[in-house]
Amino acid sequence: MSSGLRELRVWQEAVGLAGDVIRALRSNVRRETKAVSDNVMLTALSIGAHIADGFARPAAGEQKESYLAAKRALFRLESELAVARHAELMPQGALSDIAARSAQVARLLTGYLVYLDRQIAEREPSPAPPAAPPAGGASRDSVRVPA
Repeated sequence: MSSGLRELRVWQEAVGLAGDVIRALRSNVRRETKAVSDNVMLTALSIGAHIADGFARPAAGEQKESYLAAKRALFRLESELAVARHAELMPQGALSDIAARSAQVARLLTGYLVYLDRQIAEREPSPAPPAAPPAGGASRDSVRVPA
């Protein structure tokens, strides 16, 4: 594993979030709710995976797409956790701790996205000034074709 990835704070927090989610749900997994629990756990795992994918991408635009996918997965996780809590699949205390960690991951992801947007904007060439009309004052648009 890349040491650079392990040093990436947003990835560390996402891995911690996934671990917290799995620990919170694992104790309450029952046969009739296993599909829901498994889906929530997989979503939690996907956040760190998207961040790792973004870290490995060479271009800022590609990185941005992966970090946006991580953010979408984070929003999906928050919805799934709300349902799990409502269905009493996890204790309220665990949900509070997970919500705090989720908010931290969201802040870090937003920071990375802002940074990438700045990088992308700096690399885009500035628009060329409009071309001057041809000599004699006529332009393509002002020349009339006889009917």
